[in-house]
Parts: sequence; C-alpha cells; structure tokens
Amino acid sequence: MAQTTSAQMIVPEVWGDMAQAEYAGRVRVAGSAAVIEDNSLEGAPGDTIHFPKWGALGELDDLTETTALVPTAMSTDDATATIKEVGKAVEITDRARLTSLGDPETEARRQFGILAARRVDADLIAQAQADETAAGGGTPLAFTTATGQTKFTWAGAMVPAIGQFGDEWEPSDFAGLYINSAQLGEAMLDPQFVDAAKLGAGESAAATGSIGRIGGVSVFVTNRISAGKFLLMKTNALGLLYKRRPLVESDRDILARSTVVTTTMHYAVKRLSDKAVCVGTLAAA
Repeated sequence: MAQTTSAQMIVPEVWGDMAQAEYAGRVRVAGSAAVIEDNSLEGAPGDTIHFPKWGALGELDDLTETTALVPTAMSTDDATATIKEVGKAVEITDRARLTSLGDPETEARRQFGILAARRVDADLIAQAQADETAAGGGTPLAFTTATGQTKFTWAGAMVPAIGQFGDEWEPSDFAGLYINSAQLGEAMLDPQFVDAAKLGAGESAAATGSIGRIGGVSVFVTNRISAGKFLLMKTNALGLLYKRRPLVESDRDILARSTVVTTTMHYAVKRLSDKAVCVGTLAAA
C-alpha cells in the first residue's frame, strides 16, 4: 500500500503557488452529441443492462386491385452491456498536509475528476469499435482505404467513409469525425477542411474541442483512437449508462495519522446502433 508522504511533496522555503498537475489528452467523445447519457440505472438492482431493439420491416409490397395484404411479423432483438466499476485511491499523511505547499487532498479530488472523464471517454471510443456479437450486438461499419492511401484526405478516406452509410448521408445527422493527432496535419491541409477560426458566429464548430469541419462534419482530435484509424459517428450512436456517477469519499486512519481519499464510478457503455459508426483504417505504408 503506497502512501503519499512528505518526501513526495514540495516543502517550500519561498515558492509561488503550486502548479497543478497536467494531463496529456482531452475528453472528446464523452459529453458530445455522439453519446446519450442515462441515469435510470441508479438505485436499480442488477449488473447487466439489456437493450431491446426493433427489427426493421422490409420495403412496401407491390399490390394489384385484388391482392390481399399478407401481415409481416415484427421482430425484436436484445443486446447487453455489463456494468463496470473503476476507481482510484490515495493516502495522505498529516505531515505531508502540514508541510507541503498547497492542499494534496484538494488536488487529489481535482485529478480524480479528470481521470474519471478520461476513462469514460476511452471506453466509449473502444466500444464504438468493438465487436459486440457475443453480447447480442454486431459490428460497426468498417473499411480500409485503397492500397497506397496512407494519409487522411477527403477523397481517399472521408468519401469512402461516407459511402458506408449509403443513402443515409446527411451531415447534420453526424456528431463528428474523430482522428488521431498523426492525421491532424493531413486533415487540415485538405482543401475541403474549414478551420474552426474561419467559421462565423452562427456556424460554430459545434461541440467544444472541434478543430473545424470537413464535408460539413465537425472534426475532433484524440489519441485514444489509434494512429491510422478514424471514427465517423452519427448523433446518439453510443450510450453511457451510469449506475453511480463518480463518488469521492475520505476516511481517517488515526493510527497512521493519515487520510485516505478514494473515488469510484459504476457505469456501462454501449454502441446503440451498428450502422451509426464507421471505423476507417488507412492503408499501411
């Protein structure tokens, strides 16, 4: 069991304000239009969530004047997701609190919030790409660019991704395009890319963090997507269901003269529609 002691803290003679810890990466998917958040599981028993889905009816039948309609059976399907628990704990000695600059408990609580958001974001991105066949679901739309197409471009990557959605392409229906930073320069150099700074006040880049648009879709950068891959997602493509939102607790150990601070969170993530997510892979160099 690791304790935070005075050896790990800054014990100042003359110092300015403590610089808060910095983290690489930003939350991009969680909280965006790609995700539906649901708190209905809070307080309910069970650790498995069932997602009932209606099956799609076929096209309308051709009829003649005397043709009798033949009823078609409607169908349902069921997919599941399992609630997971994640957490973190620190233990802060009284000496660390009394001799250090700043308040380590306050800083721990601040970092817990960042870590919780980043974990949910990473899980949503992973679930968007997951094979959910074993859980009663399916696989997302996916394709690999043509041989030699190793860079992200409008014609070589975005257009084929759009093609995966067939006749259901409407830019306003999409929450965003999510790319790795390795493809950032490639996207920004494409003639179809419009920088967020060039969008008028009435045409904001949509969700916070968007670097601009391509084909009318907001573009986001996150290294939680592997280099050489990208996601094109419709609005409400993913589900984030909380059993319990992040909870921070603290307790005293009077023998050790320390304070234990913990955070835990119970939630499940799910791709709500296989046809709402396209996973693109750039061809190998």
